[in-house]
Amino acid sequence: MNVRSALVPLAAAGALVLTAGCGALGGVEEYGPEERAITVDAGDEFTLEVPASPALGQNWYLAEPQPDADVLEYGGKREDIEDGGDLVGGGDGTQFFDFTARKSGKATVTLLHCPMGSCHSGTESATPYPSASASGTPPMSPYPTATSTPDDRPAFFVYTVTVR
Repeated sequence: MNVRSALVPLAAAGALVLTAGCGALGGVEEYGPEERAITVDAGDEFTLEVPASPALGQNWYLAEPQPDADVLEYGGKREDIEDGGDLVGGGDGTQFFDFTARKSGKATVTLLHCPMGSCHSGTESATPYPSASASGTPPMSPYPTATSTPDDRPAFFVYTVTVR
């Protein structure tokens, strides 16, 4: 057997492995906290991928109000946490919020970033703080809307999703 005939099966096997790897991802697009304007096609599946360390109390929550269910279907939250070894709380990870684009339109997805156990659910966004005054001043949200990447303060990350 010559070298050329030995390499052909290896190249074919390598191409098969690469193709299988792409298929495992299923074509799901992933968007991080720096990507706040997202455009997808109806029927597309996509994921909002955010850094998290739940062992240290850092979590993300889908905040109220939920995105328009006619435009986006929420598929749930999942996480991938690395083992921190002997270091307590040392495992970094990623939390994922899965969606399917249902029909053309726009929807807003708001994630609440909660470092160091500073908040405990996405419904905290519905609790006005401070309360509306007697003068009719509208209540303020307890947390700001983030304009950069996550840091050590709680904040809302607002994503505008356009479905074509």
